[in-house]
Amino acid sequence: MDSSYLANAIAECEQAITTKLNNPEDWQAAFRTLGNLLQGMGEFERAIVWHSLALESKLNLAEVYFQLGELHILEKNWSAALASMENASEYLPNSDRIYAALAQINGQLQRKDAETDYWYRATQINPNLLNAQGYYKLAKALGKRGKITEAIACYELATADGKGVVAAFFELGEIYLRQGKLDLAQAVYQKILAAEPTEARARYKLGNIYLQKRSFDQAIDCFRLSIKHDPDFPWSYRDLVKTFLLLQRWDEAISTCYAILNLVGEYPWVYIHLGNALRERGRLAEAAANFQKACEHRGWQQCVTKDYFFTIDVFSHRISSWTEYLRPLMAATVNALEVGCYQGMSCCWMLDQLLTPEHSRLTCIDNNFERLLQENVAKTGSKTKVTFLEGNSHQLMANLTPNSFDLISLQDRCRLTEHTEQNAMFAWKLLKPGGFIVFSYYGWRNPNDARQNPRAGIDQFLDSVKGQWQPVHFSPPAFQLIIRKL
Repeated sequence: MDSSYLANAIAECEQAITTKLNNPEDWQAAFRTLGNLLQGMGEFERAIVWHSLALESKLNLAEVYFQLGELHILEKNWSAALASMENASEYLPNSDRIYAALAQINGQLQRKDAETDYWYRATQINPNLLNAQGYYKLAKALGKRGKITEAIACYELATADGKGVVAAFFELGEIYLRQGKLDLAQAVYQKILAAEPTEARARYKLGNIYLQKRSFDQAIDCFRLSIKHDPDFPWSYRDLVKTFLLLQRWDEAISTCYAILNLVGEYPWVYIHLGNALRERGRLAEAAANFQKACEHRGWQQCVTKDYFFTIDVFSHRISSWTEYLRPLMAATVNALEVGCYQGMSCCWMLDQLLTPEHSRLTCIDNNFERLLQENVAKTGSKTKVTFLEGNSHQLMANLTPNSFDLISLQDRCRLTEHTEQNAMFAWKLLKPGGFIVFSYYGWRNPNDARQNPRAGIDQFLDSVKGQWQPVHFSPPAFQLIIRKL
């Protein structure tokens, strides 16, 4: 049968219910015609519905519009289907089948946000509408739109029986970890392990939770089990070493680092952890050699060739972000300021990588310059570009020329909230428009001293100049925020 007959019959039904509501004989006749037509097409179930509607004495608009929408879907007339289903939802606003149909139609029309919203509304009415895979897909779509509460509800349904989509467990656990809900995250990973005890990544995540809870023995057990089940998974080794360092178990940290290098691979963080442990054992030359290797692996070859000697490393983990986000300053004549210089690792990197033009300059401010700072800067071959100012940072910054610096790095050893706010204030006055400020220790806090919270002081200052700066890069693991002055 020609589908044009069906289209004409649908149009007659729509005309009947919009213009002849008070004439049952007309709409009943249109419904019977449509039922007969569907029966002739072999659509028997649909035909029965329309014949049933024709027998009713009172027009059920919600059902009529829903059935019309279904027919438009059959014809793939998505715009007409959308209109019909939206009309149906006005008369029956809490129907899971109407919302499910609207989700399907909006998906065909590439209206993904509306599709997601309608699926979620449908499942709120009928939780059995989707299986675990369906809830997982819905959760991911909601999460991408920032609807975290709704996403969590769907992830929980996707994992309710403990045997759902494995990825859903991990993603739900990650959300709880980001929210700081360690107990809920722990329960999620324990569900994974109950079903699959050798799942190394879940065991690692559980160990990380124990580490955050300072349950060190349980953390160590988890990391070791994770390594046993997947010897090539590097992060279990990393956090096992981190735990040994926190417990000052230097020899175990050292032996674990060597095991990683011999059995797994070379990673910058291995050399940093190894250097830290060796330093605590008094093996300074070996520590310095490992810090050199960490820098080399992050692209700073001169650290090795110029044989810089660092016994602490507070910078190498930031090399990649400085290289990427300070790229606009590369090859330009730059006037830089650093407050808090330690042994000069970041100073030497800037002289080697950033301040290479002849007229670039670096001003270093610190309360007390370490001997190694001077020795390392001398090895750069660019010591004439550096001005050393020793003393109170606020007094020294107050005497510098305003709007004269292209780059200011703030890594002062004093991390009191008020002190870091004043640092930011002085730095702002010294920075040129278009210049960059790098805030170190942004997000670091001393759990035993509430006064040591650099982020609070920096945020207070940034609020005072709102609209005058833009964020360039924020890295919570590196405790670093880079901004640009507009």
